[in-house]
Amino acid sequence: MKAEEEARRAPAPTPEWQAEGQAAVAAAGAPGFCSSCGNALAMGATFCGNCGAAVAAGAAAGMQYAGFWMRFAAAFIDGIILIVVQVVLSLVIDDSAGLFVLNILVGLVYTVGFWVAADGATPGKMAMGVKVVEANGDPLDPGRAVGRYLAYFLSAITLGIGYLMIAFTAEKRGLHDYVAGTVVIKTR
Repeated sequence: MKAEEEARRAPAPTPEWQAEGQAAVAAAGAPGFCSSCGNALAMGATFCGNCGAAVAAGAAAGMQYAGFWMRFAAAFIDGIILIVVQVVLSLVIDDSAGLFVLNILVGLVYTVGFWVAADGATPGKMAMGVKVVEANGDPLDPGRAVGRYLAYFLSAITLGIGYLMIAFTAEKRGLHDYVAGTVVIKTR
């Protein structure tokens, strides 16, 4: 009991110490870290033993969530790839309505196809070392992948606030992630 009181009174570790401690605990196979204080979490913990914050399901399973800028860079890379495809299609197809529908279908097939066939990662996500999984860590099934893709439109029509949510939520989830029950995690 006395040791716990002394530990609580001890000064908070500096970011370097905290990072070194997290790396050592991760190497030892610890399940994850609290997103509030960075403390190592016990297996299956629902609350942080250090600060009392609620623990996200994925953090207890050892998932590290990909932040806003990593996800932005991945989307940028995928966007460049899709723009090249769309420019080629626009040179071949004259019907603007047909081209619009075809571009949406190409985006759907590209994105959902990679999420399902390439372990949750489009080429942009692969380049950034992230992938999409269900909130419990399971791989995406085709139905959830299509639902997540369609939920992108919800994130967009909220004037981008659905995407901006990624920067401000503990699990780094956007509106489309909440709708589809997914998270984006780091793979390296």
